[in-house]
Amino acid sequence: MPSSTARKAVVEAGRKLVESGLIARTWGNVSCRIDETSFVITPSGRGYLALTADDLVQVNFNKQTRDLTYTGRNKPSSEKAIHAEVYKLYPEVNFVIHTHQENASVIAAAGLDAIPIAGSYPALGSEVICAEYALPGTRSLAKKVKTALEKAKGKAVIMKYHGALCFGKDSTEAFRVASELEQACGDFLARYGLDEKVREKAGGFQKESRDYYHSTRSEKGFLLSNGETEIEIPGEGISCAYAEKIPGLATGKPPEEIRIYQEIYKTNPWINHILFKSSPEILAVSHSGVQLKPLLDDFAQIVGLTVKSVKTAPGCTNTAQIAKALKRSSAVLLEGVGALCCGKTKDDAVAVTMILQKNCKTYLGASAMRNGKPPRAINPLESTLMRIVYLKKYAKQAEGDG
Repeated sequence: MPSSTARKAVVEAGRKLVESGLIARTWGNVSCRIDETSFVITPSGRGYLALTADDLVQVNFNKQTRDLTYTGRNKPSSEKAIHAEVYKLYPEVNFVIHTHQENASVIAAAGLDAIPIAGSYPALGSEVICAEYALPGTRSLAKKVKTALEKAKGKAVIMKYHGALCFGKDSTEAFRVASELEQACGDFLARYGLDEKVREKAGGFQKESRDYYHSTRSEKGFLLSNGETEIEIPGEGISCAYAEKIPGLATGKPPEEIRIYQEIYKTNPWINHILFKSSPEILAVSHSGVQLKPLLDDFAQIVGLTVKSVKTAPGCTNTAQIAKALKRSSAVLLEGVGALCCGKTKDDAVAVTMILQKNCKTYLGASAMRNGKPPRAINPLESTLMRIVYLKKYAKQAEGDG
């Protein structure tokens, strides 16, 4: 395949990967084969929506060794080695995508070695293998993925505590495989009653308050927004001048998040955007009072090592405790209310929201598969290493694309 054709296919697929919700931020990657010993792949830590063909990197591989070389102005994705393993083992495969999709992630954190496939999913075969865990971007991970690929009966494998690897003869087939995998994983949960248990637990609590406003830091304080109305609030205090602008303030009861956001912005200079999320899965985890640990690599990298759960009650919102919980994490759970997901940019906050939602669903689903026993979190030392690498490297690269 001409390099120009492969590059065009990867650029289009990268955008589709983001728009489909199969990844957040720059996590996940796409490649397309050029010939028997080379492929083009998305670069390391770059946002996909702004990628051009010239940004992509050509990787050269040798079928007999693990050695990889590359050409281009950017560094290739750190997961280039797992793509190379697919191309080595499957000469008919021309396209590979690595995703972080939700249902497959629940399976990834459950500790299973494989899941049986029932129904009409011809691209998956009779079962999907789960590759053993290793840190992302390492030779150890590539070796373990290779072992899983050698056992695979279809065109996808799940990577424990990480995500999924899907491949096909072209982009269309690779994305169809990803879609089939997500549906098949959902079927697996439902077939064993796990999906119903997750839904029951997630929906078994009543919300204890209305949805909070979203917020953005401003020169004078911050903006409150509900998607339709936007109001600027001072960084400190609140006066009766806002009575006609903010629902509830005329009765002497301003939205409780005003005090919370004032404290968050004052305590955490790095935070410029706050998004509120109250999905059933997030509410269920917030009610449990659990301190949420990384069950998936992208949580450790983008959200942090622990998301704390803070008790709230009418007239007592523990603003200082909430703000403190965000010093080393990008999210905090508010019991019975939802979660605040924060970022330096709005894209950061959106990514945190997506990943927190996925980790909460994973926690509930994997716990159900383990008869109520919480799933094992990723080793703290490995989580710390991933977090440091992300903050020092990938986050800065992604900001450069914004």
